[in-house]
Amino acid sequence: MTAAIWVAGGLLFRWSDERLEANAPPEAWPGVTVLIPAFNEAALIGTTVRATLAADYPHLEVLVLDDGSTDDTAVAASAGGAGDKRLEVIRDPVNRGKAARLNLGFERARHDLVLVSDADTHLHPAALKLLVMRLLRSDRAAAVAGAPHVTNRNRVLEALQVLEAASIIGLIRRTQALSGAVGTVAGVVGLFRRDAVIAAGGYDGRMATEDIDLSWRLLLDGWQTLYEPQAFVGMQVPSTLRALWAQRKRWARGQGEVMRRHFGSVLRWRNRRLWPLALESAASLLWVSALALSLLLTVFGLLADADVDPFGLGLAWGIAISVIATIQLAFALTIDLYNDRRAMLAFLLGPLYPIAFWMISAAAALRSQTVGLARGPADADVTWDVPREPLDDGEA
Repeated sequence: MTAAIWVAGGLLFRWSDERLEANAPPEAWPGVTVLIPAFNEAALIGTTVRATLAADYPHLEVLVLDDGSTDDTAVAASAGGAGDKRLEVIRDPVNRGKAARLNLGFERARHDLVLVSDADTHLHPAALKLLVMRLLRSDRAAAVAGAPHVTNRNRVLEALQVLEAASIIGLIRRTQALSGAVGTVAGVVGLFRRDAVIAAGGYDGRMATEDIDLSWRLLLDGWQTLYEPQAFVGMQVPSTLRALWAQRKRWARGQGEVMRRHFGSVLRWRNRRLWPLALESAASLLWVSALALSLLLTVFGLLADADVDPFGLGLAWGIAISVIATIQLAFALTIDLYNDRRAMLAFLLGPLYPIAFWMISAAAALRSQTVGLARGPADADVTWDVPREPLDDGEA
């Protein structure tokens, strides 16, 4: 059911609101401050800074927020700027966490519009103008999510995440954008109104996914959150199962924490426009629970006494999931074809996607989302230490 809604929503957005030309606004382009929080990113930060400063945008300030790195992140960031006066590197010797760094950045920002981006990304030159144009279309919009594209695609696990970016992330954000309620303006690339973020309390460092939490709080404050599918940013995805599992556990726990913190408020009548967002979050957890239960019933043969063949049941369930996933992938990649033609090559791995990749995400949800839902956020701010791999040559 949710797959059908995502496909329909993606098609509707594609036909009605997808194309946005990066023309100049009625008045001059407003200034934008770019925040790049970083912790031990010496291998990548120079590339990120160079790409950001090369953006096709007239009024730009770039703040690299070094959060107590133990390597040469600050030196590499400064070198990447090559003396550009638009760049400032702010180093704190203490690792306080990503949320604390971003909150400082919002306070220090000189401009009313603030772009948040990760330290291992490569911003497309036209992305900033497209994000600004999308935001300025509505005075009620507080944030716009950009479109992350996978740059490391040489391994099977990486290619599966190309499919995920199109079939799940792209479709979901297009569908949510129709009602102005994108549930995640992710830290990889998102444009915000500075005053709206500060009024909402900024990022909460106790949350495992501080970006989802902020997105929901902006929506509860009455703002809209939007999506710009042509505002590209290149990103690297985990290339090992261990790294992917750690990432998915954090995402799942963060989603559970957000549900525990905000579900009651979302369900109030005055927030009824957010009910589809809440229903989607609940349905996702119910789906993985049903999947786990079905697998258990199949493995242990608990339905044998009911004259039901466990193997046949499992095979039928697998075929149904594969058909749904294939249809969803086909529609998603077709919708996004003009943005990323190479993504079609990943479609050859389509049969592996529901068999392996969904299982990983489902296991992470059962392992960590339920914990986040039961316990809520941590008692103290979460610090970060995420290992990075160098960008592959020619893929940024």
